[in-house]
Amino acid sequence: MTKIKAFLKKLAKKLKNNRGFSLTELMIATSIIGSVATLAGAQIDDILPLARDAQRKGNVHQVQTALNIYYDDHNQYPISNSAEPTVAGWQLIKNVLESPANIYVPEMPHDPLDTDQYVFKYWSDGQKFKITYETEDPLDKSPQVAWGL
Repeated sequence: MTKIKAFLKKLAKKLKNNRGFSLTELMIATSIIGSVATLAGAQIDDILPLARDAQRKGNVHQVQTALNIYYDDHNQYPISNSAEPTVAGWQLIKNVLESPANIYVPEMPHDPLDTDQYVFKYWSDGQKFKITYETEDPLDKSPQVAWGL
């Protein structure tokens, strides 16, 4: 029994003397965490534009579907006042598709960045429509075009 007490006293003494981490251990752990955070941050900067491009394509597809349902109900697409896709044309279909009388889209999607360069544009002659938008991916040819016939 005394041997066990002696062993426990020695163990307790060793544990008392070794509390916490040494400065070297803390510096190594901090440098590893910093390196991992730097690499993760660089990856996020590459992924965010691709995610926004995917959201743009999804938003345009949602509007294409709503416009096709509108066409089924009215035998024509909302007619724009210009010969090319414009932001004003997008506002036109926003008002038409969100109309309280016939809600085709509860909330009209917009570009994730919604700046001067990254906006959706719309044109239609009634029988076909064209939606254009810019992407952030340099490998994509911009503007992207979505047609409806």
